[in-house]
Amino acid sequence: MPTENMIPASVWERARALGAGELAVELRGWRGELVGPRRRFTPTVSEVCSPCPTKRDVYLSRVVGVRPEGDALRVGALLHSVFLEPVRMALSGRLTLEALAVRKAALQRGLSGWLRKRVGEVFEVAAALALAWLHDGRRLPVAVEPELPGSPIGFSGLVKPDLLVASVPVEFVLGNSVGRKELAVAAYGMALEAAAHVPVNFGVVAQVPASGGVAWRLVLLDDELRRRLLDARDEVAGIVEEGEDPGPAPSCPESCPWGWACRENAVRV
Repeated sequence: MPTENMIPASVWERARALGAGELAVELRGWRGELVGPRRRFTPTVSEVCSPCPTKRDVYLSRVVGVRPEGDALRVGALLHSVFLEPVRMALSGRLTLEALAVRKAALQRGLSGWLRKRVGEVFEVAAALALAWLHDGRRLPVAVEPELPGSPIGFSGLVKPDLLVASVPVEFVLGNSVGRKELAVAAYGMALEAAAHVPVNFGVVAQVPASGGVAWRLVLLDDELRRRLLDARDEVAGIVEEGEDPGPAPSCPESCPWGWACRENAVRV
């Protein structure tokens, strides 16, 4: 398989062992009568896969108009972009050790403290992966953040997986939010099915912990996971469409950009 230099062999072996190639699926992305939007409002993938257990963050943002506070969104977007940069460099033929050193310094310029250190760590992990992918001299069969229409599967605008390796969506997570990323991978797989009419039976979530390295997880895109995604999509759409406050979650991540409104009881329930 020509893409095996992109994803560890152990992931492909697990996919074969689980029979991913012969997965029987009813809820394919091209089956609009089954997976299309059921409500007028169509959420984004990030809203459906947000870390808030009750999805009150979506209610606060979309219904009440509460603005996010803190740097969590900015920092998350920065680290995400940093991680994908070495892959972009590889695809453009600019991946050399000298170029990587120059680019890393440029990305760290103006940063200090833990953020500067974390940007360097994330970049180095991604650079090692990209260099390994190019080791055999073949061009990477990869698209970085390709734009896929979300409307056929009930999502707004364009949906963008981190990578498409052939027809396999790959999503990176910097931290521990692996479960919600599985739903995101399902959304990207179904969007690709709707756009290209090719079956997508599995995806990959690559976890990059603060301790370094990468942990690869195979995600079978079976009907159970697809149904969970569609149910979560409809739940979020209903919250916005009906304007009903789902209430604060029992526990709220300190980094949540809308968490201040719940902790300070800034919005009446």
